[in-house]
Amino acid sequence: MMIMHYFAKHTHIPLLLFFFCFMTACSGEDNPVTPEIIPAKSELVFAKAGGTEILSVKSNVALDVKSEDENWCRLAPASSTSAAVYRYTVTVDANPETNDRSTTITVKGATVTQTVNVVQTAADGLIVAPTVFNEVSGEGTRIEVKVTTNGTVNVTINDSWITSVSNRAAMTEQAMAFNVAANYGAPRTGSITFTLGDLTETVTVHQLAANIPDIGMESDAVELAAKMYAGWNIGNTLEATGGETAWGNPKITEEYVKKIKQLGFNAIRIPCAWDQYIENPATHEIKESWLDRVNEVVGYCVANDMYAIVNIHWDGGWLENNCTPDKQEENNEKQHALWTQIANRLNHYDERLLFAGTNEPNVDNATEMAVLKSYLQTFIDAVRATGGKNAVRNLIVQGPNTDIERTNNLFGEMPTDIVSNRLMAEVHYYTPWSFCGMTQDESWGRMAYFWGDHLVSGSDRNSTSGDLTEMRSLFAKMKAKFVDKGIPVILGEYGAITIRTGLGVNQEAHDKSREQYDEIVTREAKNHGLVPFYWETGHVVNRNTGEIKDNYAINGITKGARDGKYPF
Repeated sequence: MMIMHYFAKHTHIPLLLFFFCFMTACSGEDNPVTPEIIPAKSELVFAKAGGTEILSVKSNVALDVKSEDENWCRLAPASSTSAAVYRYTVTVDANPETNDRSTTITVKGATVTQTVNVVQTAADGLIVAPTVFNEVSGEGTRIEVKVTTNGTVNVTINDSWITSVSNRAAMTEQAMAFNVAANYGAPRTGSITFTLGDLTETVTVHQLAANIPDIGMESDAVELAAKMYAGWNIGNTLEATGGETAWGNPKITEEYVKKIKQLGFNAIRIPCAWDQYIENPATHEIKESWLDRVNEVVGYCVANDMYAIVNIHWDGGWLENNCTPDKQEENNEKQHALWTQIANRLNHYDERLLFAGTNEPNVDNATEMAVLKSYLQTFIDAVRATGGKNAVRNLIVQGPNTDIERTNNLFGEMPTDIVSNRLMAEVHYYTPWSFCGMTQDESWGRMAYFWGDHLVSGSDRNSTSGDLTEMRSLFAKMKAKFVDKGIPVILGEYGAITIRTGLGVNQEAHDKSREQYDEIVTREAKNHGLVPFYWETGHVVNRNTGEIKDNYAINGITKGARDGKYPF
């Protein structure tokens, strides 16, 4: 009977009748056997990777066992130590599908049929649709991607002008929404990457270019620069460490801004600190009250039909003193976060507001220049990504140390921008420093009191550098590098800002030296395509009363602005 059992376990239905007759004849019994078939399990569960499992079936009759889907679930006889138990190896292939799958193992013997369910979980599945968005409106829009998956998907947005929209809890479908910012440059292509384990799907976004709408942003960089007659800095105020009044100046009022306009200036540079107003270091979140205050001061300017420049000034030096590879990633993250907030808060202003990415970034070589370029690129990309008027706002990027020679030698090409002709460059001019800003003698040089046509015969305080010839040579370099290529240059700071007193009979020579210097720098800057912004910290105009404290500076600047030929 053991031989008969072996054969019975390895046959299908055509042989079963033979063995059934043989067993009946050998038993010597007239009554047939009552079939009994008992599978050890009613269900076999396999992971997505597949595998094998033993199925045991207790039976007193020969069996026919088969899988209903042999493409992925197959059976083979296995040895058994019991004459009453049949054993089968069930082999399941890996599941390449994104859905669970199932089949049935049918166990038949005599008149009895039993079934065993086979269930296999799905492979990691990731389906996104659509995978391409063509001819997306240049004015910006919202796109929606439907995601089918059985796992947690990581989403990577590869372009700053595409941003994620938070899904609402009430949504019944797994749909992910994304905002596409307005595009007023050339047509562009971006992508969104969805990742689940080793699976990756990419959605490609092809966006058209839009025409710049009539929203008060019509002027490109050259046109806008031509509208700025003469500029003024509100220095040592909103950038002051410890608060707006910490460095001895009062809070800026609209009356003060009106006074500056009355003096002939139609543009104001507003140096700003931001780091000290961060309330969440993890996200670099800026205090709403400070964003509101900067917005208020910008409003004073725009309400009086003046142009305003907002920057991230020295700000503790977190960026300006760290144009180094080891700080690059960290600072770019912060730069992006800050400018996203600044740009969003001030987005409602028209073209009369400009943004400047840094102030005087310290750069000595090509390696540091490359890091600075990344900071400036992050600034541009962050502002553009906020959309609205910022999508076409004129932006200002700074040369290394805002020094003309270094900028000429190290700066190279401008950063990239999705909008054509909306970038300006910035340098500063305090040459010679011994005359413009030095407050005490140093080992490397002595203070100069007299300049230009007002040198004092026999004095050891006459300026020996930075004459008109050198000035014109330096400004000409900026004209050739930028202006002649359609890139205006902002002369963000300049001036003979150190006032010497107690000089007796030579006092007028000093005062006239400063007046002439301010006049010539203003004039020559405009003649070379540089828009001049005088550096003022409260020493020229009383910020409480509006009274002029330094007529020499005012007379020099305003005469130079009248004589300058910009736009030329």
